[in-house]
Amino acid sequence: MKKTKYLKYLVLLLVFSFLFVGCGKKKEEAKPEPIPDNTPLLLEVTKEGTENKLYLFGSIHAADESMYPLPDYVMDAYKKSKAIAVEFDLIEYTKDLSSQMALLSQFVLPNGEKVSDYIDQERYNQGVEILKNAGLYSPVFDVYNPMFWFSLMENAAVLDADLDEKYGIDNYFLEQAKEDEKEIIELESAEYQYNLLSGFDYDAQVYLLTHSIDEYDEAKEALLELYKSYKKGNEKELEKLLLEESVDEYTKEYNDKLITIRNQNMAKSLEESLIEGKDVFCTVGLAHIIGEGGIADLLEQQGYTIQAIK
Repeated sequence: MKKTKYLKYLVLLLVFSFLFVGCGKKKEEAKPEPIPDNTPLLLEVTKEGTENKLYLFGSIHAADESMYPLPDYVMDAYKKSKAIAVEFDLIEYTKDLSSQMALLSQFVLPNGEKVSDYIDQERYNQGVEILKNAGLYSPVFDVYNPMFWFSLMENAAVLDADLDEKYGIDNYFLEQAKEDEKEIIELESAEYQYNLLSGFDYDAQVYLLTHSIDEYDEAKEALLELYKSYKKGNEKELEKLLLEESVDEYTKEYNDKLITIRNQNMAKSLEESLIEGKDVFCTVGLAHIIGEGGIADLLEQQGYTIQAIK
């Protein structure tokens, strides 16, 4: 089975970049012009004998102004749907500071340890420099675990690529749904996602952080390439960029926990919504939707018809 490249996909499949909204220093540059021929991938899910439809629109959790306006075929699918499905309601979550602080506390290292106790000094210095350049570093973060730093590195890459969470697809449709008073279906919760990340043992955390520092420049370039491909909506090209064979035990563990199991849970919840007679517009991380074992693939195995629409 193909596995997702962890250094390329975190921004797409998990809303962890929201942890530091407003903390980075964005570069003051000319605003990008909207691209009128954007054709992002939209999948329609139907089943013979039923009238309800599910639309799968893979989210990219950070983007820029050139993503908008979205094409008519996407907005038409949204307007036809009575509900939207997201990983969780990011807008409501960011209003609850006490919950954010409580969830972040589980990333604090025990017994006065520091992240520099887990990685060599050279890599620590490299990581600090990357985060300082992105406006993300604080000495307070030194007492947080390697997984927290791994997430910081991913956020730095987003900022370095001149992308912003406020232009993320899921954020856009959450705002639209609240304005239109549509039902919002939360397939997960912030607590669930935080617990997944904090649940990795320290060996895996160190591995992920080490590689995110060593391969930072490559990850940033891959993110830009992925964003460009996302706008074109070529499914085969996106799979090529996102998916590869797992090459080590840590990558396998990461994918099993953060993709495979979650895909199964999301597909089950979405199918239940269809059975209940709801037309649903689903926007979760793109890496959850495409490829072998993705939501579309799992629903197809259950007898549903999947069709790309433009």
